[in-house]
Amino acid sequence: MTGSKILIVEDEADHGVELKRILERNGHTVLGPAPDCSSALEILWRERPDFAFVDTHLGSETCEAVLEECDNQDVPVIITTSEITGTPAFIGTRANLGKPLMEDVVNTAVLRLSA
Repeated sequence: MTGSKILIVEDEADHGVELKRILERNGHTVLGPAPDCSSALEILWRERPDFAFVDTHLGSETCEAVLEECDNQDVPVIITTSEITGTPAFIGTRANLGKPLMEDVVNTAVLRLSA
């Protein structure tokens, strides 16, 4: 699905920039990257995205408040994480992608959510 409005919530600049590049190259409008929960929540309240890529940890914060607001707005979420020993319980059954993100994996995830 091209032309989707996609929120990126990512505190690591290099990962956020790379994900933004991938999504924009495939015709999506990118909101963010938001480096923290408060920035992400402001974007969610201002512009309802079609999807969101959300990092599990944003500095010393977890993304739980962002996930809750995405649920409230029915915004599908793809979790991004660098964790290699398992994902936090608070992400539930959401789809998750390991970093670094590969373009074909990102595109497949977006297609699955848009189906």
